[in-house]
Formats: sequence, structure tokens, C-alpha cells
Amino acid sequence: MTRPPGIPIAWEGKALRFVWPYRTATGAELGHVARFDDANDKDCIPFFHRVNGTWKSGAPQEPRPLFGLDTLKNPQSSVYVCEGEKKSAALHSLGFQGVTSIGGAQAARQSDWTPLQAFKTICILPDNDSPGEDYARDVTGILASLPGQREVKIARLPGLSEHGDVVDWLQARVSEWDGFGPIPREPGDDILVELLEAIEAHAEAPPVEWIQPVIEAAPEAWEAPVPLDAAIIPPWPRDVFPAPVQRFVHALSESTETPPELAAMMVLAVLATCSQGRYRVRVAHDYFEPLSLWPCVALQSGGRKTAVWQAAVEPLAQWERERRAEIEPEIKRIESERKTIQARIDAMRSRAAKEKDPHAFDIAKQEILELEGTMPEPPHLPQVWAADVTPENLAVIMAENNECMALLSDEGGMLDIFAGRYSNGIPNLDVYLQGHAGSPVRVNRGSRPPVFLKHPCLSIGIAPQPDVVKALQDKPGFRGRGLLARFLYVMPESNLGRRTLTATPMPDDVRNGYAATVRAMLDHPWNADEEGRRCAHVLKLSPEALDLWNVFGRSVEADLADGGTFAHVTDWAGKLPGAVARIAAVLHVARHAHAEPWTHSIDSVDMAAAIRLGEVLGKHALIAFDCMGADSALEDARSILSWIRREALKEFTRRDCHKAHQGRFSRADSLDAPLDVLVERGFLRSRPAPITPSVGRPKSRTFEVNPNL
Repeated sequence: MTRPPGIPIAWEGKALRFVWPYRTATGAELGHVARFDDANDKDCIPFFHRVNGTWKSGAPQEPRPLFGLDTLKNPQSSVYVCEGEKKSAALHSLGFQGVTSIGGAQAARQSDWTPLQAFKTICILPDNDSPGEDYARDVTGILASLPGQREVKIARLPGLSEHGDVVDWLQARVSEWDGFGPIPREPGDDILVELLEAIEAHAEAPPVEWIQPVIEAAPEAWEAPVPLDAAIIPPWPRDVFPAPVQRFVHALSESTETPPELAAMMVLAVLATCSQGRYRVRVAHDYFEPLSLWPCVALQSGGRKTAVWQAAVEPLAQWERERRAEIEPEIKRIESERKTIQARIDAMRSRAAKEKDPHAFDIAKQEILELEGTMPEPPHLPQVWAADVTPENLAVIMAENNECMALLSDEGGMLDIFAGRYSNGIPNLDVYLQGHAGSPVRVNRGSRPPVFLKHPCLSIGIAPQPDVVKALQDKPGFRGRGLLARFLYVMPESNLGRRTLTATPMPDDVRNGYAATVRAMLDHPWNADEEGRRCAHVLKLSPEALDLWNVFGRSVEADLADGGTFAHVTDWAGKLPGAVARIAAVLHVARHAHAEPWTHSIDSVDMAAAIRLGEVLGKHALIAFDCMGADSALEDARSILSWIRREALKEFTRRDCHKAHQGRFSRADSLDAPLDVLVERGFLRSRPAPITPSVGRPKSRTFEVNPNL
């Protein structure tokens, strides 16, 4: 057993016995449950709070995740439910799909059982005691309340003593096993077959009284509504970055009272700016990814985007200012020297032009040529980021800055440049696309010298308004050329109207810690090839990190198939595993900012953090692409639905709705289309309007609200 960092070897005098990791469906760690015991008693302690790379005690937020989510691979096979991690882990070692909930027999209802919706057969293996029966009853009721149809069975294993369970049943047949860790197997043993036969022989339907209360409590004739959104905005992971950077992200979000997504993604863009070019990550033998990233956070005006952007970018600007201050005296000296040499050349050229002796003229020409060869070239002022630049000029400044550049802005104006603001509406996307991929760029313009970039690296960090993201789908060539597939979209919920306006300013030590990390990354030395030319350090994945990445990649690949989560955004999702590898490498460089990142492999901590972020980005991408293709009726329906939820309405009339939305709908009949959408999706039910005898016309339409809402 490997003891995760932060989990102690003893708890209140009891020694650590075993640790069970809770994982997502893709294998990323969510937390751990540790068992501590002595001769008389045991404690099972949850560790679900990650702080500075270590786990701290404490239960996860409700609804809590199930143990064993990473075993749920085949919806056509049965899932087995036990009470406790020890029993589920025993089944896992035999190849079973199995889950349990955290917190013991009385806590089943505090967990999220929705991952079992897709499974058609679920078998519960209760302990042989009263708490075991209570747990089986609670789980049966929860499963009965989930949407869809499934067969639930209760299998009470034979021969169990009082308080016995599936581990006792297995230990009676595998005497050398202590009940923890994988069950030792010998070639040809039949323990798996024997267990399956015992389950099948004793499986039976749960008692009717376990299910009947659930059926009676269900709203009659109402079904779960069909969501209006492609995905629900997920909780933002708060433990992705190395400690100094994570503290800055937290403090920046809190001091500006902005969504944590904004600070996190702007900072990620800055870290990518520092890492790109100097590093690339080798995922497989012949598969490399550059470290360029394109975060795009959609947030309304008035949300203090500029304050967040300025704080995140300030260390880059400060580094540029300091480097320029160091170089400017040398530039002035060289420029003065060039003027002096040029004046001498001009004088020599004037005399040579008057020389009549051919031999003397040839000598004068050679002297001028040699003197021109001594003309020193002034160094370029260093630049790592820009905000408003044409594609042609972008290639030039990249050539002057180690083929690297970042475009960072608190708005989305540069998207207009992409679309051809300075080229008569004709998009010029090549330098952007190649800068993300790291493929060669060659720019030839009649009025300028040609520019050739061998390994360009371009990061982009922007925070446009949601309407700008919505209009991206209509930009010619953006989707077809793959531009939209490269952005890491985040669509946070606005907190306008809920801010206190009394937030505590960021502590100086937190700001300085972040700035020190950024400066150290910018000062990392470049690698050199055999000919002494600058090139990138190659970062490798540790075996554990590679295993995590492969699990995540296979999960995304399955969702690309017809009917999968990403079937309609395969262009974006196909790049998601590569983006996760890039993020893990950027986090690795930041974690070792004050050391030598190229001397270490990317470990499972940074890969797991990148996967957590990648899973959230996948949901945000679904929201973003749904926003790009949404029609007006659907957008209006979302607005009305927000009003229904905010007011906790059980029913309302069209007149009520119009009165609450007069600023959005000038005419009452404009509500018909979005209300019809809500009826079709099962959120509302329209009641026939009675005729008013006195006036002979129907009253305003009345709508009942789905109780499942």
C-alpha cells in the first residue's frame, strides 16, 4: 500500500491499516478514505481536501462521489453495490464493476448515484445485519428515483455469520488473504465463478415496500425535463496550480470578487507564455506537444475583467521593463557607433565616387565593404506579449523574440483581427494556427524581407463578452480551418448583483510569490542543439503520469463516437488530450520554477491536476459550442427558466411572465416561442385557458411548473 502525501501513519492512537483512493471515471484522484485501527476499534477517515499537494482530512462536498467510478466501463454488465470501500475493492480485484458510498450505512443519500443511470442491472450485496439491510433499502430507493429503467437485485450471500459480509465470504475460501488489497489468485482457481454462482442463486427482487414510497412520492405524469444547456457549469477545481500560484489565483478572485475561472485561465495563459518555446512535452516516442495554450473566458462587461487581467500580466510587463532598462544603454552605444561608422562610410563613398583611377576605385569599394561588415547590430528590445498586432507584424516580432509571442487581452478585439480587420475582411489565420501547432511559418511580402519561423509558439489569452463567443461560429473559416478547436473555452456564471464590494485586498506576499514564479520561469535557460542553436528542452512523463493520460485519452476517444458526449465537437475534443498534456507540462515548469524542470519527469500530481482541469474544460466547451449554435428562442427560454427558478414558481400566466420581462420582450406574443420550447422540453405544462363570459375571450395562458425542476 502506498501512503498518499498528507495521510498520517496514525490517528488518535490507531495505526494506519489501509487507504482507498476515490477517483473520477477517467482515473483522476478525488480523495482518499483511510482506515486506522487497533485491537479494539477502527476509524475510517476521509481525506478530500488537497492543500499544497498533500491531502487534509475532511469529507467531500455533497453530493459526494461514489467509490469505484473508475471501474464503471460497460453499461451492459452488472454493477455490484456493497457497504464500504473494503468490500468494493475486493470485488474490483476480481474484475467486478462495483461502487459504494462514503460515510457508512446511514450516509447513502449523501452521495451522487447518477453515474449508475446508464446501467441496466445493479446487484446489492448487503451485510448480514440490520444496518446492512437499511443500507440496501436506502440504495434501492435511490436507484428507483433515478431516470430510466433498470433491474435491481438483492443478493444475500449464504453462510454468513452475524455481521458478516462479502469479504468474510471470500476469506473463508482464500485463507491466506487478509481482506485488504487484491485477492491472491492462482491459475485455474474458481473463486470468481463460485462467487458469481452464489450471487445468481440468491439474487431476488427487493421488497415492494422498499420501492413503493418512491413511486408514490413521484410527481404523477411528470418526467425529468430535457436540459436546455449542453452541460451544467461544473464546480471549478481549486487545487490545480503549484502553491504560490494557486494562492495568487484564490486571492485575485476574492479581492476582485470575480469568478475563479477568470483568474485561473488568465494565469494559465501567463504561465504558458513563460514556458512555450523553452519546453515541449514528449507524450509518446514520436509524439510531442508544444506548450502554447489559448484560454478564452467569456464574461460580461462590468465584471472587473481588466483588473484581473492586469494583475495576471503585470509580472510579464515588469520583466520586460527591467530587461529593456538593462539593454537600452547598450542599444544607445551601438547606435552611436553605427552613426559614426556610417558617417565615415558616407565620406569614403563620396570620395570613391570621384575617383577616376579604376584600380583606386576598386580599392575604395573594398574598404567600404569591409567597413560595412564591422557595423554592429543593436539587440532587439525583448517582448513576450502583445495585445493588438496584424498577422504580418506578428510573424516579424516572433522572429525577433525566439519565435515566441503571446496575445493577451481583457477583451475579444483581436478576434476581429483574425477575421480580417486590416485585410478587407479576408481572414489570415495561418500564423495563428501554425503558432499553436508549432509548425513552420514562412511569410513573404513584397515590401518587407521574408520571415521564416522553424518552431513558432503562440499563446493567446482573452476574455471576450459572451455575445462575442456566440458570434464566432459565423466568422468565415473559423470553424472550418480549426481556429475554434484550439481555444480552451470557459463560460463562468456571472456574479454581478451578488458582490459585496467590500473584498479584502490581496496580500503583498501572495502577489510577490506569483511574480517570483513568473520571473523565474522567464529566466530559465534555453536548451541548445549540436550546432549551438537555441531549442526547447524536452519534458518527459513519468510512468504514472502517462498511465493517467492514457486513461483520460481513451475516455475522450470513446466520447467522440456517434452518440458520444463530444460527437458534435470532435474538432475541439480531438485536441483535448493534447491540451491536457500541455497543461500538465506548464504546471510542471511552474512547480519547478526555481529549479531545473528539464531534470525532472512530469509526475502524476501535475497530470492529475491537468486532467481535473481538462474534464471541467470539456463541459465548458460543450456550453460554448452550444452558445455558438443557439437560436433566439432557446436563449429566451433560458432567461425565462432562470426567472422561474429564482422566484420558485409552481405556476404562472403568460401575463405574469411578460410583466417580469418587459425589458426583453416588447410584445406579449414574443413569449410564445420560448414558452413552447419549455413545454416541449418538459419544464412546463400548459393549462387550457377558460373563456371569460363577460368579454368572450380567453384569459392569459397558464403554465404549471414541473416539480422535478
